[in-house]
Amino acid sequence: MTYTLTSRLLSAARNAYAIVGDGPVPAIGVGPAPTASAAVGWTAPPYGVQAGPNNDDAGLVGNIPEGIVIAIRGTTPPGPGENPRQVITDWASDTIAVLLPAAGNPPGFPGDVHLGFYKSFMQLWSKLGPAVKNVVQSFPGQTLYVTGHSKGGAICPLVAWRLRQDYPDLPIVVRSFAGARVGDAVFAQAYNAALTDHIRYEYGNDIVPHLPAETSIVAALGAPPLVTMLLEHIDPGYASVGTLAYIQDDETLVPDSPTLEAQRIANIVAALETSDGVAEIVACHDISSPTAGYVRAQYPA
Repeated sequence: MTYTLTSRLLSAARNAYAIVGDGPVPAIGVGPAPTASAAVGWTAPPYGVQAGPNNDDAGLVGNIPEGIVIAIRGTTPPGPGENPRQVITDWASDTIAVLLPAAGNPPGFPGDVHLGFYKSFMQLWSKLGPAVKNVVQSFPGQTLYVTGHSKGGAICPLVAWRLRQDYPDLPIVVRSFAGARVGDAVFAQAYNAALTDHIRYEYGNDIVPHLPAETSIVAALGAPPLVTMLLEHIDPGYASVGTLAYIQDDETLVPDSPTLEAQRIANIVAALETSDGVAEIVACHDISSPTAGYVRAQYPA
């Protein structure tokens, strides 16, 4: 079976969850299923690294016929076989939603960025950056593809910004899935001007792309006024980057529109009012099952 390049990059993002230590990354799944590593089309096993005090940050780099793929792992999911310390520190990092003035900090991000994601990027890039350099030297002149899911999708823009500085002459393509927001409007404006080929895919009632939560979302979910007031200081204005491609329940893609955000928030609120609403929202974030919305999406070639 033939898969589009975008669906293969989704599989690469899924493959990043298999990183265990520094070295070749084990494959996930068997056969040609969309979630299997075999769907990516690696020309050799990708090389992965872990970073952070509990290895809660991870990414891989590898080569496919179209170019070089850098995939960032999402937040470690809780469950059997996972290191509890890694899970706790990883999720804790996601909640450090204070915006950091990053202009004076390496590698010179514009505007303000999410403190937790910034720390994760800096820890990870100290090891992933040299690995990427080795692959770029082995395959000179190739397009750089950046991908990731969830937390990995949030860190994709930070990786792409650094790649633009390190490899100004190479094409950079970003395809993020279910990524949280990573910076303010100043960051988003500068990023979108510098990285013009970034499509972010968001599906159904997945709530993660709305996080850190805008005060309007918190209010819509029925938070007390005091909580909303406090969030105005914690979240002074996150903004999304790239171009939105929203995946509907029927697997088709629609572009952003003035009414789409409000409708999506209304749908999430309505889902939470049902008995199985939380389970539905959690399921919308999944990329591991062949029946998941992100996997079934009708991605372009």
